[in-house]
Amino acid sequence: MKNRYNNEITYDKLFCLFIIGSMAGVLIEGTFCLLTKGRWESHVVSVLGPFNILYGLGAVFLYAGAVVLKRRHIAVRSIVLMLAATVLELLGGLLLRYVFGMRAWNYENSLWNYKGIICFGFSLLWGVGAYVFCTLHPRINAMLSRVRGKLCHAACVAFGVVLIFDLCLTGISIARWSERHYGIEAESQFARYVDTAAPNEWMQSRFMEWEFLDEVEDVPGNTRKE
Repeated sequence: MKNRYNNEITYDKLFCLFIIGSMAGVLIEGTFCLLTKGRWESHVVSVLGPFNILYGLGAVFLYAGAVVLKRRHIAVRSIVLMLAATVLELLGGLLLRYVFGMRAWNYENSLWNYKGIICFGFSLLWGVGAYVFCTLHPRINAMLSRVRGKLCHAACVAFGVVLIFDLCLTGISIARWSERHYGIEAESQFARYVDTAAPNEWMQSRFMEWEFLDEVEDVPGNTRKE
């Protein structure tokens, strides 16, 4: 029974991995900025808590893929996950670009890139990450398999509800940030509350590297500001 649970993909495992990946992402990027720029930068992607949800989702995705494809050769697993992660990154970049008129990363100066959203080099990094997850899959499983029991599950569910609230609030705040930038006024009391609670200056400091496309490039067909 224990061995079977070790190989199962459960909510509790994925939730813990998401939290670990989200917080580790903030630490990794902050440390990188400290070493390269001489200052700490907190690259969070949430309005509440020190979470970079992109890293959290990446950790969950790579772990789940490593489990589902565990019977495949490690090279096949790594390539499949690399391609899938690249597609997800592309979809996320296109969503920001064409729905919100923004970008959160930019690979324009990188080799073989598409609209600065994906590039060959970062796809290779996804492949390296996939290889690491596939290689460490047994150890990661053993660690996550300790997350079990009714009390642990109740805690994961409770914190999951808080996290869902955080993610919803983050999405709403980003949407209003974009609308304000492109001249769309708040039409409800709730939208006006969001404008007050998460003004432009605060959002820019929170989402440090995010940029509006009309300020950095000429986007054909971008008429949202009108």
